[in-house]
Amino acid sequence: MLVIAGAGSGKTRVVTRRIAWLISQGVWPSQILAMTFTNKAAREMRERVEVLVGQAPRSIGTFHGCCARFLRRDIDRLECGRDHNFTIYDDEEQKTILKQCIKAAGKIPRAITPSLMAAAISNSKNGRKTLAAALPDEDLQDLLPIVEQIAAGYEKRLQECNAVDFDDLLLLMVRLLEEVPGMADIYHNRFRYLLVDEYQDTNHLQYELIMRLANAEQNVHVTGDPDQSIYSWRGADYRNIMSFTQDFPNAKLVKLEQNYRSTPTILNAANSVIENNSRRIPKELFTENKDGRLLTDILTNTDRQEAEWICRKVRRLHLNGHAWREFAIFYRTNAQSRVLEETFVKAGVPYQLLGGIRFYERKEIKDFLALLRIKVNPSDAVAFERVFGNFPVCEGLGGKALAELQAQAAQEHCPLGHFIASEAFRDSLKGRSRKNDRLKKLSSWMQTLLEAPSTPVATAVLAIEQFCDFIRLLEVQHGKDNLEERRENVQSFLERAQNFTNDNPEADLAAFLEDVALVADVDNHDPQADGVVLMTLHSSKGLEFPYVFIAGVEEGVLPHSRATMATGGLEEDTDQLEEERRLFYVGITRARRTVYLSHVAMRYQYGSYKPSAPSRFLAEIPSALMRRFLYLNGEEIPRR
Repeated sequence: MLVIAGAGSGKTRVVTRRIAWLISQGVWPSQILAMTFTNKAAREMRERVEVLVGQAPRSIGTFHGCCARFLRRDIDRLECGRDHNFTIYDDEEQKTILKQCIKAAGKIPRAITPSLMAAAISNSKNGRKTLAAALPDEDLQDLLPIVEQIAAGYEKRLQECNAVDFDDLLLLMVRLLEEVPGMADIYHNRFRYLLVDEYQDTNHLQYELIMRLANAEQNVHVTGDPDQSIYSWRGADYRNIMSFTQDFPNAKLVKLEQNYRSTPTILNAANSVIENNSRRIPKELFTENKDGRLLTDILTNTDRQEAEWICRKVRRLHLNGHAWREFAIFYRTNAQSRVLEETFVKAGVPYQLLGGIRFYERKEIKDFLALLRIKVNPSDAVAFERVFGNFPVCEGLGGKALAELQAQAAQEHCPLGHFIASEAFRDSLKGRSRKNDRLKKLSSWMQTLLEAPSTPVATAVLAIEQFCDFIRLLEVQHGKDNLEERRENVQSFLERAQNFTNDNPEADLAAFLEDVALVADVDNHDPQADGVVLMTLHSSKGLEFPYVFIAGVEEGVLPHSRATMATGGLEEDTDQLEEERRLFYVGITRARRTVYLSHVAMRYQYGSYKPSAPSRFLAEIPSALMRRFLYLNGEEIPRR
């Protein structure tokens, strides 16, 4: 079954009710696999199913989360150079490895950067294509031998560290089903019912995974909306949902067109915009909600005045009795948030920023996570580099000492952590010297770390914190520099470990680290925090707010210049332009009460103010649905 679910039409309700209905008909929860894209969505699905039937299938989760859990159990059957204690490397750690591989390659052209390599490798894995086909620019084809050399070094390094990147979670799972005899049958018998949420956001690798998980009974139920496909930059392919009825000829198509969220005014505006796209499954959203306010189109002179107007409007509405959390400010690029933040801080308006430095990316949290990762995966070289650079026990033992230890461990075919902690290593340190004394101390320290408990998670995390005296160590490392904030962050981390244990009493430290590694920006949104929410349009998907502001509705911003100026700037990229329109559509349909659309005459870019023109998308909204103003000298002046 394919359910085309328009914005605000109750898609999550449909998915959860179907799961509950299956269980009520006698289907074992363990036979149901439901996959979506964010922890927030997965958590909501589980909670709703539990309310309906008293229990939820364990296998409700994100694509990456489900694949990680399956690989923990079965990766040993696949010849891929990893075992079940593998670490999941994030973008920063992936680029750390790539920098090392680029350096090892010797003198190379400046065009070969860690970002370029990360994009090419990701495109290659997600699209299951060669590196030659995955390179983003044809001009780079002459550099293909170097790219292939670095990519091969990267994969070898991941295997040595017993680590995977995010794309590997999907790729290795597909390979497991393809290459290991009988594994596909095992999973077909294990999961007889497959449900996929947000199907329009699947990439080629996720599509292949679904096709291989679907058994002969074809109990496949997907929901989605081609009009909300906005992630092509990370490999999503809206054609997957468009071709579902060809992949499954007996599929039933259901359209959910009644919106329960927004006003008719908002929906009519959104429908008027999205119908300009040609690549879609036609539908017409409607609602029985009462008519609401007209949309507001506001023109200011500069982006600083734009932020000023947004701030003043939010404050005025707040004074009328609306909580700060009722307001969301969306923008196309993260760079637009700076002037908004500065204006809000100056005005004393509380806000929460999604997409800034995430909690798990803060230095003190990354340092502490490195300890936990070594405990779980003693081969994690990136975690060791962090420990060697930040912990007193490694003082005087720099990168050269670590490289020597890695070489010795490799020679002994032993994980680095186990090698350092071994009695044989301590015995090899003959004679008294400052270096040997430090290595002996490190060896004992490592042995204690590896012998710490792994379960329950909260007990394990607290034991490691106390063993390292980590909170006190913060003052040694950072002095008074944001010390109180850093302590609060570590304390919050300990609380999160306790909450994870409460929800997953039988889970071990590896499961906790997996959960941490797969947190997305939207998962950090706290709906109870009373602050205005600032986020990109991409992050807004799946959320809703009474009042929505979309800043920078201008040509070159929304739609982005990449869509309006394709190769050589000679023609527009139709696919990208339609995706930009879908992005605008998503932003509008997040609103329950009203939408404010702002644009500027001059935007500050690359060190100077440059003229800016209103977005073509504004012209696609009927004038009868809009109020247009010019913001000048603190006043709103009506304009045609």
